[in-house]
Amino acid sequence: MPQNVRKQHTVCKNCKTRFIGTYCPYCGAENGAKHARRSSGGLIGGLLQFIFSLIILAIFIAIAFIVLDYVASASGDAHGAARAILDSVRNAVPNSVWDYYAMFKSQYLDRWVAAITDFFAVTFS
Repeated sequence: MPQNVRKQHTVCKNCKTRFIGTYCPYCGAENGAKHARRSSGGLIGGLLQFIFSLIILAIFIAIAFIVLDYVASASGDAHGAARAILDSVRNAVPNSVWDYYAMFKSQYLDRWVAAITDFFAVTFS
């Protein structure tokens, strides 16, 4: 007698998709088992998460730029790649932003960097 060579499909209880295997390819439920769904927060919650993640990304990029700026200016021409990255960023951003950055750097950042440098000089001497 011929054997049935067709594979048995499973129907997912979450999304009603027929699939073969252990996990549903659309919702990830194991063996089509029903899982409790997590509330996503809706449109406003998603928008706030997106804006918050953009703010965090902007902060990380600003910190990376500041560190790169101080490293490139401290070592002169030794870091050509850092200087090239800084020059390309300076060409992409308007000059008014760089004026504000220069003011912020002279008023606050130089003192903070000097204090951090002094701290590590005293700590590791």
